Amino acid sequence: MPIYHQTYRSFDGTVRTTGRWWAVVTHEFRVLAKSRPFLLMFLMGYPQVLLRVLQIVAVDTLASNKNNQITQMVQSVMSLKITEGMFFDFIRLQAPIVFLATILAGAGMICDDLRHNLMDVYFSKAITWRDYVVGKLMTLIIIGMIFTAVPAMFLLLLHNLLAPSMQTIHDTYWLPVPILAFSTLLVVPCALGVLASSALFSSERYSAIGVFMVLFADLIIGQSMHRANPQLVVLAFPLALNRVGEELFFVRRPMVPISWEASIVFTVVVCLAAFWAICRKVKRAEVAT
Repeated sequence: MPIYHQTYRSFDGTVRTTGRWWAVVTHEFRVLAKSRPFLLMFLMGYPQVLLRVLQIVAVDTLASNKNNQITQMVQSVMSLKITEGMFFDFIRLQAPIVFLATILAGAGMICDDLRHNLMDVYFSKAITWRDYVVGKLMTLIIIGMIFTAVPAMFLLLLHNLLAPSMQTIHDTYWLPVPILAFSTLLVVPCALGVLASSALFSSERYSAIGVFMVLFADLIIGQSMHRANPQLVVLAFPLALNRVGEELFFVRRPMVPISWEASIVFTVVVCLAAFWAICRKVKRAEVAT
């Protein structure tokens, strides 16, 4: 049969107008599921979760027998108590894993698509540059939340199940809000920073190196400026994030002598700059296709 007598099957479905970015998310997770380094990094993020589970089980189980000498000994150790400080420390200590996992997953997300001409594939579909950016960003945010908010909420639920009482509910009912807020505060800047680096550099390797160099330089500048003016330590981005976390969890042991308002302003400015760099690069790629 001549080729001009053959026709393709006509499209009989409907074009989605909302949620098209989810196709980008599912594609990225299919790719990451085949990456052994990422799966190994994923496993490395959960030892602290297991330790916190053991801590909660041990403390709540012993608390049921208040006359036991071991119980009194455990209750006297502040670091073992199940308080808002424990959840703050859990999320704070997960930050390095979130940073490394985000780099491993996102350092090549945009630059690899540009190098392999995959932008033509994405934008030939019913996907706009906005869907592309949201899909890539949400992929990294979901990965970060898996290491922070999800296990923290599980630990909170476990604590309430093992020590069911009105006192436990009174002490923990407000914790989901700071858990989600502090997790978002850690995850979103990481995701935006890594994607911005991936958009600005030409390869995954250079993108990862660029993120590490910027973070290292940021810490050096923040610590150096601290000598001239203690408030300028806010330029050290990780310290600024921890300061906001202390305020969210009402932890009265400030690690850095800066106001949490200045930390939030600095974080927002950095996130907006990274988001602008990502949108500018992707929008130009869409126009080029």
